Amino acid sequence: MADDGARRRALVLALSLTWVVVLTATQWFADGRLVVVPWLALAAFVASLYTSWRATSLVAGLATAAVALLSADAGDLPGRDGLVRVAGSAALALVAVLSAHVRARREEHVRQVTEVATVAQTAILPPVPARVGHLGLASRYRSASAHALVGGDLFDVVATGDAVRVVLGDVRGKGLPAVHTAAAVLSAFRHDAPLADVGLAELARRVEASVAPRLGAEDFVTAVLCEVGPDGSLGVVLCGHPAPLRVGADGVVTPVGAHRSPPLGLGVDPLVETTRLGGRDRLLLFTDGLAEARDAAGRFFDVEAAAAVLAAGDDLDAALERLLEDVREHAGGRIDDDLALLLLQRRAAA
Repeated sequence: MADDGARRRALVLALSLTWVVVLTATQWFADGRLVVVPWLALAAFVASLYTSWRATSLVAGLATAAVALLSADAGDLPGRDGLVRVAGSAALALVAVLSAHVRARREEHVRQVTEVATVAQTAILPPVPARVGHLGLASRYRSASAHALVGGDLFDVVATGDAVRVVLGDVRGKGLPAVHTAAAVLSAFRHDAPLADVGLAELARRVEASVAPRLGAEDFVTAVLCEVGPDGSLGVVLCGHPAPLRVGADGVVTPVGAHRSPPLGLGVDPLVETTRLGGRDRLLLFTDGLAEARDAAGRFFDVEAAAAVLAAGDDLDAALERLLEDVREHAGGRIDDDLALLLLQRRAAA
């Protein structure tokens, strides 16, 4: 990206200088009154949009010198008309240089703010490790908000004793309020999930109790909480969230969990539903940004049918990328909602 910007600036500078030279030569060898002066000033303003103030100064100085040279050749210097023309060109050149300076300072400020925001957002939702305890993991996150790394979707994984606990959720709404709520959910989960004496249902209640005071009257968070034991035992609590999908090695896809508790913030009624995760089974957790992706005809993405692709190969990350490519293709490359995906599988002890 930085190299692209440097190449673009170099190209604009070269074109601006060429523009001045070509116009000056054309006027020099042509007869008649001066007609290129306004076009010479244009070069400095074009340069000011992309290059530094120093580079703009080079173009502006060359353009002003060209005006002086052409005015002298036309016999207008040191006459009044020539002096006015040169002074006007110099004034426009100065405005172009100042414009480049102001633009560069603004871009630097935006860059610094972006770097701070990137660090802050990464702290809220750090990348999920490739392995936690006995689980291999892969994740993907796509924010619907422009220039944002995170939005209202969330996920995290923590070890608790011999088991591993997972949360994935979706905050109602978008923008900074949703990010704040997502951060609060993750903070509560990270605080209580490592406690082995806190069951999965109690964990859901504690997360809601921590988050509820921050929520507005119409705000809520859908979430799924999972606990995977080293023997493959799987507990699932659904809080108004789509059920995870178990993908067998044969590609058979089965939803895990049917009890529909209200979301966090609306009075959760958690029930732990249990099953087993085979050694070659994979479990996909996802937010509704996946299920609600539409094609040009308005058809929703068929998650259960598409999830069969996750059974192929040993690389969880590559499998999840294939699913993401499928949904992007279905939606024509545009996904209008936050999207979070988490894929996990039991792994043998290292």
